[in-house]
Amino acid sequence: MKRLFNLALSVIIAITLTSPAVAQTKDDGVLRILAIGNSFSDDGTEYLPALLENLDVENVEVARLYVGGCTLESHMKFYDNNEAAYKFYRSKAGENKWSESEEKVTMQYALALGEWDIITMQQASGYSGQYDSYTPHLGRLIDVVKQAQPNAKLVWHMTWSYSSDSDHKHFHYYDSNQAKMDNAILNCLHTLLDEFDEIETIIPSGTVVKSLRGSAINNYPKDLTRDGFHMGHGAGRYALACTWYETLVKPYTGKSMMGNTLRVCGGLVSVSDVVALYCQQAAKQAAKRPFDVRTVKVSAGKAAKAKGNIEQTIIK
Repeated sequence: MKRLFNLALSVIIAITLTSPAVAQTKDDGVLRILAIGNSFSDDGTEYLPALLENLDVENVEVARLYVGGCTLESHMKFYDNNEAAYKFYRSKAGENKWSESEEKVTMQYALALGEWDIITMQQASGYSGQYDSYTPHLGRLIDVVKQAQPNAKLVWHMTWSYSSDSDHKHFHYYDSNQAKMDNAILNCLHTLLDEFDEIETIIPSGTVVKSLRGSAINNYPKDLTRDGFHMGHGAGRYALACTWYETLVKPYTGKSMMGNTLRVCGGLVSVSDVVALYCQQAAKQAAKRPFDVRTVKVSAGKAAKAKGNIEQTIIK
């Protein structure tokens, strides 16, 4: 009976999260997204402005607070001390390119910078499958964000496991086993969703990465990473940009990223026309069902058709 109850609960959560939380924007019609994170949110958003530009979307602003390896606990320490610890990157609506603040900023500064429609948060990668590291810090962060931005939708960024050959210092928490880390991250995700009703949507980056690792484009044992844990500058970051867009932007604009012609030359797995199809398909599938790791396949017909794309936006 307990197993049946847990299964039913998982289905209910999955169905809830496949109904995207559409942000209510201000009168200017601009969707404003703030990421409170670390290098994994950098990986997730780095190509997002370029993707917006490629899709002719000019009414989305994206910003991110960055401290490398920042845990939930560290975020709260920085907040409590009002410490200017963060690099602050911002892509304004209509510009669709990153700019960096001249000086580091506080979390308070970013939270007071107008009205944010969506605010994302995440745990540091090594602790993402260790739920005791979430408490009480996640609850406090949610309270802080909600007090400063009561109308913002809170979104959790689901991160990914390390590569098969990773030498990350925290990989031993999972016996240096990728599958164990994947399962631990997923278990923590279900627990936090059960505990915090304020989290309305999941960005399923971890699901997308795992799906692509089982596809024809994976480069085992690096598994789409550039160093064993950060996403590669090619397919890895591109797939995440597609995922962030499909999860957060599409519900607002009504325009999917499917068929975009953004391409990336470089990284261990460059984004060719065919690789782009795999990444787009994985992002689309996960945005609909964020917990389902599904086989990503591209037919020969679609691959041949993709090679006819023109007017590409290319990142080198």
